Amino acid sequence: MISITNLILVFLFGSLISYLLTKTNKVLGSIFNFLISSYALFYVWNVNVGKTEKLFNVFGDIESSLKVTYLGKFFAIVSFLVLAFVSFFIIDWIRSNSKNSAAFNAFYLLMAGGSLGVFFANDLITLYIFWEIAVLGSFLIIPMGNKDSKKAAINYAVMSAIGSYMYLFATFSILNRYGVISFDRVINKLSNESSTSYIWFIILFISSAGIVKSGIFPLHTWLRKAYGSSPDAFTAAFSGQLSKLGSYVLAISFAVFPTMKLFPQFYHGIPTLNYLLIWLGNISIILGTFMAIRQNDMKQLIAYSSIANGGYILIGLASLDSIGFAGGLFHVFNHAIISVMVFLSFALVILRTGTSKIDEMGGLIWRMPMTFVTYLVGIISLAGIPPTSGFISKWMIFNTLVRKGMFITAAIAFIGSVGSFLYVFRPLAGVFLGQLKKKHYNLKEGSFIMLLPMLLMVTLTVLLGVYPKPILDLIVSVETELGIKPLEHSGIIIKTPLGSWNTLTVFIMFAVGFIIALVLYLLFPKAKKVELTNQYTGAEFLYNYDLYHYATGFYRFIERLYDKHPSFEKLYEMVSTFFKSMGDFITGLVYKTGPSGYVFWISIIILIIYWVRW
Repeated sequence: MISITNLILVFLFGSLISYLLTKTNKVLGSIFNFLISSYALFYVWNVNVGKTEKLFNVFGDIESSLKVTYLGKFFAIVSFLVLAFVSFFIIDWIRSNSKNSAAFNAFYLLMAGGSLGVFFANDLITLYIFWEIAVLGSFLIIPMGNKDSKKAAINYAVMSAIGSYMYLFATFSILNRYGVISFDRVINKLSNESSTSYIWFIILFISSAGIVKSGIFPLHTWLRKAYGSSPDAFTAAFSGQLSKLGSYVLAISFAVFPTMKLFPQFYHGIPTLNYLLIWLGNISIILGTFMAIRQNDMKQLIAYSSIANGGYILIGLASLDSIGFAGGLFHVFNHAIISVMVFLSFALVILRTGTSKIDEMGGLIWRMPMTFVTYLVGIISLAGIPPTSGFISKWMIFNTLVRKGMFITAAIAFIGSVGSFLYVFRPLAGVFLGQLKKKHYNLKEGSFIMLLPMLLMVTLTVLLGVYPKPILDLIVSVETELGIKPLEHSGIIIKTPLGSWNTLTVFIMFAVGFIIALVLYLLFPKAKKVELTNQYTGAEFLYNYDLYHYATGFYRFIERLYDKHPSFEKLYEMVSTFFKSMGDFITGLVYKTGPSGYVFWISIIILIIYWVRW
């Protein structure tokens, strides 16, 4: 196999090739992207852990290098699994993308190459360089979406810059204080650091980049706008892959930098800083859940869901517990797969209907049954229902919270899980169930190329819900590498101090229940099928199909309970408006349309210089 450096160069220079190929033929460029992403998936699955490659000298004898670790390998496998499946979907989807197709494919590879460099970076500066490459690729794709996408891209760039600059500030502080940047040397220096406040500063500033990218409160406000406005197929990669860069940096902040040793234990063996960030995860779960419930735009609904699921991941990783940390990593994988399933389903629905508004659709199950199945299995896994893999990760996180006596966090996580049933049901009922509108009578299901990756994701989440051994083996290797007690499992049985979970037994129980329900359905009489308008309400016959649709105000009875909630989005908008007004004031004060204004300011400057000089 080629070196890691050469593979990254393939992505970076391949973006130019992809641009030229897409200019020639849209499908050809997309096939090129799929082939490179697939090879990268094969590469990261088979690459040997411990492999190290030097890139360049940063300052003097300080080197920038790449190194394969089990943690980086795990995240790389998850990421390129997502990128490969999404790029296959794009092969046909891009036919409808009449503009910017070449730039879209080029920036897609740029983002992928940057992500690969992030996961295998062996020092703080190398990680930052590739982080910015990945962010740049995604930032340039967002404006190719709907009419609000340019504003969303700016919002995304500003929030990303906050996390990136905090990370960079911590990096240069370490370089100035210790003269090192590689992870192992930084860890050694921090372990011997006498200033507790300096350790707090370093870990908090480094983890800030991960908090922003994961959409964790209070730096979450970019996520709804970016997910809702970016190109529909790209949103699947945005949520499923790019947000996992944030989870990776959080894992580094907690486990690679050993917070268990750097901070005193605060509650049941959890370090002080970790416990503080767990509460950010709690708030993210509550905020993401209740805001998702009130969304009528299906992409923005799942965007808020991603905030909530980022909270679950943060709680699991921050626990640094054998089972909780494994649950956090497993949820990284599950959320990546679920995001692909759900957002690709939405991309296909939007492609056919031309809208993402839930109350403008209905009854699509009759025209797009495979898309419905993909979404249905996706939300079952998202809600954490067995026998899907989504249940396993949430069960492991709940197990840790209960075992450590963190009952408030466990209650919040439970509320989030119950709330997920509510918000995922809204698109289910409003988009796929109910009445089919007349304007959608002639809709067709997606093509084979679009449906194949979606159905493969469905198969994957069910198979891993029954036989999670491949993922659990990877997680055990990560925990062993990081010095965390490895999870005990035997393929289908996950062992914990509170008991064990047999995935095969649970699958058999659900399968038997499903068979019984199917038999009863086949044996008992069927309901009589009538035309939708062959009924009446209030003694009046229905005469218009479109009147009989209840998706508008679907959860209004819940939403009114927190209509006047405080909003960080409004707070940030007020701050941005203030600075914009200040900028406009200064611009109007300094820049004049006529020469007299400039003569005036030149005179003022001359007088100031004269006054200072004499």
